[in-house]
Amino acid sequence: EVKEVDLSVPDEAQKLQTTVRELTYAWQQTDAEVKVYIPFDQSEELANVQPSQVEVDFGEWSASVLLRVGDTAPFGLRLTDFQRRLAPEKCSWALRSSRITLKLVKREAEHWWSLLQKFSA
Repeated sequence: EVKEVDLSVPDEAQKLQTTVRELTYAWQQTDAEVKVYIPFDQSEELANVQPSQVEVDFGEWSASVLLRVGDTAPFGLRLTDFQRRLAPEKCSWALRSSRITLKLVKREAEHWWSLLQKFSA
C-alpha cells in the first residue's frame, strides 16, 4: 500500500533561533501517543508561567518548546529525530501550574523502543 505524503505537514519543528537554557523532561507512551512532561520545579523562574510566554511547534520528526520568562535567556527544548513520524496537526500542549505537557500523536500506532533515534558516532 502506497501512502501519500502530505507536503503541507512540516517535517521539522522550527529551530530555536536564540540561545536557550535547556529544559529537562520525562515521557511516557501508549501505542497511539507520546506525552512529554516538562516540570517547572527545575527553576524558580518557572513558578508562574503564563500561556503568552509559551511557544510550541510540532513537526513530523520533531517538537520545540520555548518559554520566555523574565529578562534573561529563555528556557527551551527541541526534541528531534523521533523514533517514528508524528501527526503534527493532531499534536497539542497543555499548561498546568507545575508543568507543560506535550501530547504527541503518532502517525502509526505502535510501541516505540525509545523516544528519539540514537545515532552512533
